[in-house]
Amino acid sequence: MNRIVMLFLLGLLVACGEGDKKGPPPAAPGAALPPPEVDVILVQAGSATITQDLPGRLLAVRSAQVRARVEGVVEKRLFIEGSDIAAATPLFQIDARTYAAAAAAAEADLVAARSTFERYKPLLGIKAVSQQEYDQAQARYMQAEAALAKASLDLENSRPRSPISGRVGRALVTEGALVGKGEATHLVTVEQLDPIRVEFSQSYSDLLRLQQAVKSGRQKGGFCTGGTGTRRRIHPSREGTSAVHRPGG
Repeated sequence: MNRIVMLFLLGLLVACGEGDKKGPPPAAPGAALPPPEVDVILVQAGSATITQDLPGRLLAVRSAQVRARVEGVVEKRLFIEGSDIAAATPLFQIDARTYAAAAAAAEADLVAARSTFERYKPLLGIKAVSQQEYDQAQARYMQAEAALAKASLDLENSRPRSPISGRVGRALVTEGALVGKGEATHLVTVEQLDPIRVEFSQSYSDLLRLQQAVKSGRQKGGFCTGGTGTRRRIHPSREGTSAVHRPGG
């Protein structure tokens, strides 16, 4: 009897537990779905920096070819290749013995011509020499001065110097080479690299599109940023785009 009562009570508990479980209420016919959540961004006009990588090359602002102005054998190179030098730095030593002797002879001729001319000056006043003799002595004196100036210049040119400050390149002649024989032999090139010129290459279609954008005001002229952060304004042109950059400045 007790066993039958317990089974009856257990059945009632199971029935009550299933009755408590309620499913979602059915959606009413024609009911709308809840609105989805979205992100809102306010659009407004502004400026943006446009960058573009272009192939380019570095060019010296100034370049000077040092050439032999006198004939002779190169005795010594006086610089280190690839070093920075100042203007008027001697770069080579050409055999100067012939030019030194010529300068000494020209100086001696000048002394003799000056002595004769100075001696003739008072003699002309007392008619001890003719006007023609005086004029000839004066002409020889002036010729001696010109000859000494040329001889001194040739002696000076036996040590070719750099006309500008910059970086000296590779020597194009070696010791023992004969230079200046019938031509001004190219000895070395000196290039000024501070500041330095940077040239870029760009397709014509891109360049035309950039020109139109700048002309219409939709885009402004850009800047060239160097490795040190220094910027230089650049302007597009039909010939190409270039900028001058001063290293470290």
